[in-house]
Amino acid sequence: MSAAAGQMSMSANTAAAGLALAWPPLRRQVWPAEVDAPTLPAATARAAAALDAADAPDFATGDRGFIALCAAYRASGGIARPADLGHWLAGRGQGDSHSLATLIANGDVFSFDWRQTRWLPVFQLQAQQPGVAATLRQVLAELAPVMDGWQLAAWFVQANAWLAAQRPLDLLAEQPARVLAAARADRYVVKG
Repeated sequence: MSAAAGQMSMSANTAAAGLALAWPPLRRQVWPAEVDAPTLPAATARAAAALDAADAPDFATGDRGFIALCAAYRASGGIARPADLGHWLAGRGQGDSHSLATLIANGDVFSFDWRQTRWLPVFQLQAQQPGVAATLRQVLAELAPVMDGWQLAAWFVQANAWLAAQRPLDLLAEQPARVLAAARADRYVVKG
């Protein structure tokens, strides 16, 4: 078997096992000279330099990115198809596929597509405590106009320079104001 065929077989087996991740990262951001960029504190600037030097996961779209996203979300519940999550919610007496579709349509949670299938990071459903849910909605309100679902999925699990190289997902419950500020800063970077 050729090396390429072996890699394709491994990717297919990994994807079939339910692994997923992806998107173009925001970690290397270049400020245009004409933009008055926010000033980074020294510790944050050092963290940004470390991000550029680090061998960060590749969240680019495609199979490799999907696998990276799956791995990044594994500790927080993973990712799943909305239909499966609807059954999971119904089994717990917390809703169904219809209520999940309403959350997605209202922008209360985000999803992304991979191979014509919609995927949703499960942390969003586990984080429906009032404070975390409100912060998540605010973060999504900041980023959804400038990022697609894949980019949002990567943003939450990627080390962020505004958060001293910590992942937004890891700080969402304990430091919601910092995560929201990072989302606003990244929206400014993307939108200009």
